[in-house]
Amino acid sequence: MVSDLISRIASLQSFGDRKISDGGFLSVRKNNSFFYYRYDNNLFATASIGFILKGLKPYLAEKESLEVSSILGKLIPSIEPYQNKDGLKIYNFWTTRPTNHFPFGYLMRHFKHFKLPDDIDDTALAYLVKGYAREDLEWLKRKLMTHAEDAGVYNTWFGEDMPLEHDVCALCNLMYLVFESGLPLNEFDEGTLSFLKEVIEGRDYLSNTFWVSRHYASVSLIVYHYGRFLGRFRPEGFDKVKLELIKTIPLLFEEEPVWMNKVLLQTAFLKLGGMDESVAKWDATDIAWETKWRKEPFAAFIGAPLAPYDFSWTRFLAAKKLFQIQWKCEAHELALILENVILRNNYEQHAR
Repeated sequence: MVSDLISRIASLQSFGDRKISDGGFLSVRKNNSFFYYRYDNNLFATASIGFILKGLKPYLAEKESLEVSSILGKLIPSIEPYQNKDGLKIYNFWTTRPTNHFPFGYLMRHFKHFKLPDDIDDTALAYLVKGYAREDLEWLKRKLMTHAEDAGVYNTWFGEDMPLEHDVCALCNLMYLVFESGLPLNEFDEGTLSFLKEVIEGRDYLSNTFWVSRHYASVSLIVYHYGRFLGRFRPEGFDKVKLELIKTIPLLFEEEPVWMNKVLLQTAFLKLGGMDESVAKWDATDIAWETKWRKEPFAAFIGAPLAPYDFSWTRFLAAKKLFQIQWKCEAHELALILENVILRNNYEQHAR
């Protein structure tokens, strides 16, 4: 099954398709309530796939590893069009050279108001996939500090006119990069880590899900990103956070109706070292998973156009799915399933 999933991901990689750069992966954005459906050319999906596949290479057989290397070799050049328009080493959700926000749309693509500034999430994922020199990371950390004006927590956006925003999933990706780099932590890293800790210990991720991560807006995605970060690194003071997640995931898992969200919860649980067999031994592929995966509501990323406006009525409406745009990418979801299958295989081998 591992080989089959890798081959399916490879088959979705774009070449000669004018919708997206060669080596990238096409997404769609949609809102079913308004019958809205458009193709989308974004860095998030492509870089997310690259990050997952790169992390799985050590667990693959030689033939599978070579196929993943081939995917990555074609994927990495496709990241370049998303780099900052002035050549700075930060990245945008959409292509910047040329600018192409809300691609393949009819209305919003014509208004600068809907153009997004570069952001920490796409930048962190791009660095993690492409690799980086130490001096690039040192420059990036100095750049980040100029956009961390509130309580020493890094802001999502690099733009000058955007409101302050702290998205815990994006911050987990950024902290993954910071820890992987091995550079000393500064006061803003520490402030960001404190914020990440408080969101779990205060259980805001359960009671205030949208506002602690308004571009993911899902408990399962938040838990997954924490699991990805804390499964790889051991930041000081996060023992209680790990225990809280390990304790809570089985409860979330039991109540979760969406198959793909259960996949994410199980993946996080295994990354964190959880041992509850009701979660760890659930076999995501031992059901008609193709039907579940394709038909159930799941989006790896959302946009909430009303969220930046600080009025009570816009804040109320912004958190409603009716007023959100969902982004989906078949290859990204297959990569998440592949990651889960490999983790489960490793768990089963060690449990024997």
